[in-house]
Amino acid sequence: MVLILGRRRVDVDTTLLLLTTLGFVCGVTTGLVPGIHVNTAAPLAASLAALIDAPALGAAVFVCALSITHTFIDFLPATLLGVPDAETALAVLPAHRMMREGRGMEAIRLSGIASLFAVVVIVSSVPLVMAALSRLYPFIRYATPLLLVWCSLLTVIVHHTWKTRVCAASVFALSGAYGCIVLGSPWFGSDPLFPIFSGFFGISTLLVSLGTTSRIPEQDRDATMLLPRHAIVSSCARGTIAGSLVATLPGVGASQAAVIAQLFGQGAGSARSFIATCCSINTANALFALLVLFQFDKARNGALVQVQELLGSLTHHEMCILIATMVCAAGAAFAALHALASPLLAYATRIDYAKLSITGIVIQVLAIATLAGYRGLLMCAVAASIGMLPPLMGVHRTTLMAFLLVPVLSFTI
Repeated sequence: MVLILGRRRVDVDTTLLLLTTLGFVCGVTTGLVPGIHVNTAAPLAASLAALIDAPALGAAVFVCALSITHTFIDFLPATLLGVPDAETALAVLPAHRMMREGRGMEAIRLSGIASLFAVVVIVSSVPLVMAALSRLYPFIRYATPLLLVWCSLLTVIVHHTWKTRVCAASVFALSGAYGCIVLGSPWFGSDPLFPIFSGFFGISTLLVSLGTTSRIPEQDRDATMLLPRHAIVSSCARGTIAGSLVATLPGVGASQAAVIAQLFGQGAGSARSFIATCCSINTANALFALLVLFQFDKARNGALVQVQELLGSLTHHEMCILIATMVCAAGAAFAALHALASPLLAYATRIDYAKLSITGIVIQVLAIATLAGYRGLLMCAVAASIGMLPPLMGVHRTTLMAFLLVPVLSFTI
């Protein structure tokens, strides 16, 4: 089989197609399981590829298909159960709220469109990106501390009254101090983000909303997009640019990028705009990081660390194969997202909301206990206590992202 990628003809054998399919299936599975981050799944995927004696390029194809598929599907547990990870954390609240308003299908459809938008834009602009990347990288890296300072200030200033600004500054300072403690100590483990974000955005949200709605309303199957088309494009474009920056810069994550990107379009479509921005960041980060690996030989996420270990420095041919793999997997993931959403949402409407919320809390607690032990549970309990402050004080939950912003800022400065 021959694929045409730009001006380049890429030969793809049956083994690579089978491994792409297997990676897609595994990506759907990991995306649906709460608490499984792609950085956790990637080493398991590489081990599975070695177990079936796949060639190095085939194993890399498997990992890339899994990673891009995961970025589409992981929005489902975020919407249905309020279960976040580092990439979907800020989108959890608006998506879960839309489901409670009967607009869950719209939220899921919007997330799929945003992720697919990021794939199409990045792939169609690969030649331009490769030409500009090496020239812009030093400037972007130099500007990162200033951008983070500006982002931190705006997170507080966007509140309309001095009272809410003081409250926002207090939550920001508390979250930032907690981030410095957790990320600065080896006692909390090497990957504390799942327990922290579950506390900040998952469990705290479900605890606050417990009892407010007796049952999830019937979901609008038509899923008409209420966000204007130009606002969708604008939100997705901001997210794609921000996600590309995340893949380029060390120390800047998807959550920080979401805060920065949304501040550029404050008020543009509120929850829906935020969902589109966050989901396009998530997928753009996964895809653009491959270009960074090829250009600078630097792996920016766990999946590409595995690819680098398998292949070393990428050749043009290998890069084209991996991009083609991610494009094919993204198309399949977009279809799978919509196929899975309808029956899952229909099932959710038959369950009492309090039971669904308790189920979401129990799943997160069990996942944290399994992946991070008693230390993870301790981190989550503290984070949940802090995470309940923004809705009680009337401030934006983006102030909680000081947990990452403050430590990264202190590191870059």
